Amino acid sequence: MRRRDAIRLLALPALAAAGCGAGRGTIRVAVVWSGSEFTQFRRVLRAFPSRDRWDVSVLSAGDDIAALLGNRVAGSAAPNVALVPRPQLVREHLRQLMPLRAASPDDTAWDRLLTVDGQVYGTWFKVAHKSMVWYRRDGLGVDPSHWEWNDWVAYCHDRAGQGRPPLAIGAADGWVLTDWFENVLLSLAPAVYRGLASGARQWRNEHPAVMAALTRLGELWQIPGVFAGGAERALLTQFDQSLLDVFEHRGGAMVAGSDFAWPFITQYTNVRPEEIGWFHFPHVARPAVLVGGDAAVLVRPDDKDGRGRHLIDWLRTAQAADIWARTGGFLSINQQTSGYPPALLAEPLLNEVRVGSGDGGEVTFDLSDQLGGRLSGGEGRGSFKIFKDFFADVAVRRIDVGRAVQRALTAFDAAEAGI
Repeated sequence: MRRRDAIRLLALPALAAAGCGAGRGTIRVAVVWSGSEFTQFRRVLRAFPSRDRWDVSVLSAGDDIAALLGNRVAGSAAPNVALVPRPQLVREHLRQLMPLRAASPDDTAWDRLLTVDGQVYGTWFKVAHKSMVWYRRDGLGVDPSHWEWNDWVAYCHDRAGQGRPPLAIGAADGWVLTDWFENVLLSLAPAVYRGLASGARQWRNEHPAVMAALTRLGELWQIPGVFAGGAERALLTQFDQSLLDVFEHRGGAMVAGSDFAWPFITQYTNVRPEEIGWFHFPHVARPAVLVGGDAAVLVRPDDKDGRGRHLIDWLRTAQAADIWARTGGFLSINQQTSGYPPALLAEPLLNEVRVGSGDGGEVTFDLSDQLGGRLSGGEGRGSFKIFKDFFADVAVRRIDVGRAVQRALTAFDAAEAGI
């Protein structure tokens, strides 16, 4: 998952009271978002054309979205529609969801992520480009647009050696670290990446590419002075703070992060939009594009008047997407969506998230959002915890990278075995 905000606006126990409509029907919508994203989605819902017919109640459930889909709340609190960040949730809760339509030969790779047994169970409302590195245009002294991995590492070595930290990182958020790993592994071995996403147990001996990706990360993260404020502070820093480190405090030169960093940078720093730059996450072997997203699903049973389906049909329109797109931090696979901030240079991002990395025309979705069982994401558990432990091993404790890699692989094996 992407857990981009640390504070939830509403907790699960509040859902029962929030879902009651008076007098006329209510469409209850559950989302994982909080903070500014929650606010932006409420703006979208206020423009829903059928609000004169139905009230709309939106609930921020955070990581408890799975509990809602599993019907572990009172029926009066169950949502009609849920915005889910993980295709895996669709497969895990198929009995609680209603298909939207039959699959078609013309379906896109995005559609296929939500297709099970010939039925499409969701529609993508918001997508994200997760292969980006942000920087201040006056802060690097070089053009990073054509950097490959070794160029990036060399720059980080040189800058850190001068006492100027090149990187900021929100290592307190496990998803930040998994995104780093996923970008490196996808560039090294896309087939291995997709094998892991499909449930293959390939973390250790079967594919040395996993070890190679971890080794490259460990070697970069272990460079002395590479992180703004030091590695100990990085382990306590959340993603939003890492953006401030680069764009407000100039503590680091660059920060890896998705397109959803844009509105935070523009709203909470003094940097003008034209001073904000981004380049593609440097590739190791081949260019790659990692994506994420939030899909609208219909929770069983829909009311007889089809109110949940009606809302989902509207969310897939450009009219709905345009409202959020204007602020940045939002991409849509609907090609009619317009109004993206000009300084964001959104068109290259849009082209890539719609067609993927060019490897067989498939989009490559966030790996941690596709893992199930004990590897399922969540702060303090699963793959998030394993990567935070790995970061602490190489960057804070500074143990041998090879040993740290073996410890991480052992943890993955144990999680898959249910130990």
